[in-house]
Amino acid sequence: VDSPVDEQTLASALDQPAERIEAALRVLSAEYTESGRGIDLRRVGEGWRFYTKDRYAPYVERLLLDGQRAKLTRAALETLAVIAYRQPVTRARVAAVRGVNVDGVIRTLVARGLIEETGADPDTGGILYRTTELFLERLGLSSLRDLPPIAPLLPEVDAIDDVV
Repeated sequence: VDSPVDEQTLASALDQPAERIEAALRVLSAEYTESGRGIDLRRVGEGWRFYTKDRYAPYVERLLLDGQRAKLTRAALETLAVIAYRQPVTRARVAAVRGVNVDGVIRTLVARGLIEETGADPDTGGILYRTTELFLERLGLSSLRDLPPIAPLLPEVDAIDDVV
């Protein structure tokens, strides 16, 4: 399984109460963190997942990926940032914030599972996009509230809305 596993799924598989599973996962996570092992157990998105500790990640990546890692382009990262901080947001709004056409980048981010459609804008009818659980997982975040604040040099949200 290459996705986080929630307490309820583990509780069902182990025939144990979900509260007991959650408590055990928190204890195990703390033990892994304190023991200096090469992996961490973290709560991300809607479940739990093992991660390689940062200091060992280059070795694991070299072993598993042999340097063949597909990275996101600068345009994709910028588009993803706009969506993450403004979601749900239309393609037109993302294009207005970035100042360029984002059609191809949006398709790439959807194909990689980092963003998804989430309905239509009631005013324009444009498709709304939001980030996915995979986005949170890849960044090691539990929720969007864990995103760092937007840099002070960026325009205020209201100023962006006035432009769009």
